[in-house]
Amino acid sequence: MNKTNVQYYGAGFDANGRRIVSKICEFDPEKERNSDKISALINEIKAMSEDIAVAEIINADAYDQYLNRGCIRDNTTGKPVKYIPPEPTAEEKKASAASKIAAEYTPQLDELKGNLLTAVMTGDTELESEIKAEYQDLITAYNKELEAL
Repeated sequence: MNKTNVQYYGAGFDANGRRIVSKICEFDPEKERNSDKISALINEIKAMSEDIAVAEIINADAYDQYLNRGCIRDNTTGKPVKYIPPEPTAEEKKASAASKIAAEYTPQLDELKGNLLTAVMTGDTELESEIKAEYQDLITAYNKELEAL
């Protein structure tokens, strides 16, 4: 843990356990005389964002885990746990694959569009026909790959 003179923090977490706001706690929350201060700090944290599902006071070690060690708040235990990203959904995998296909074809299609414009501007009808045919073949291949997804 990083050495700090701060022992406690007020922290706000979203419904997924991600820390979204925090504030230094300038008093010892373990002392009974500070109960009013605890409530005020919790309310202040909750007011910082409408996305806060849980606001609480945490110690410096837990704060370090959330900040520097890739942890999120476990909704069952309230303790820091290592964040494990969820597996992508089938829809996300499909979108990613479609994006890769588009990235492969887009530069070729753009080049053909530029070449077609040059052929039209120079009046080269033979080259224009060849480029249109090549463009159509490329669009057909692109669509087939997308449909295969």
